[in-house]
Amino acid sequence: MSQILHITNIDPDFAPETHTLGATSAQSSAINTGSGLIRIAVKGTHAHVAFGSNPTADGENFLINADTSEIFSFISGQKVAFIKTSGTGEINISALD
Repeated sequence: MSQILHITNIDPDFAPETHTLGATSAQSSAINTGSGLIRIAVKGTHAHVAFGSNPTADGENFLINADTSEIFSFISGQKVAFIKTSGTGEINISALD
């Protein structure tokens, strides 16, 4: 049985950000990505995320399960808003090259 190897290249023009997830919406800085892709990893709790120029996350936004990561199509220069569902956790946002 063969395995598929996935290689993810982090964009060197954007330093990955890690934030503590809170009970109120918070935002990343503006994310510049040449590929139009970002990777979001969540540790410890589920998180809701929203994208935009000044986004606010709430319980109706896209859910990322605890201890998983997702890759999203993203408009360079926008921000990611995030909020936790319960408990404690962190979110890491990386631009992909």
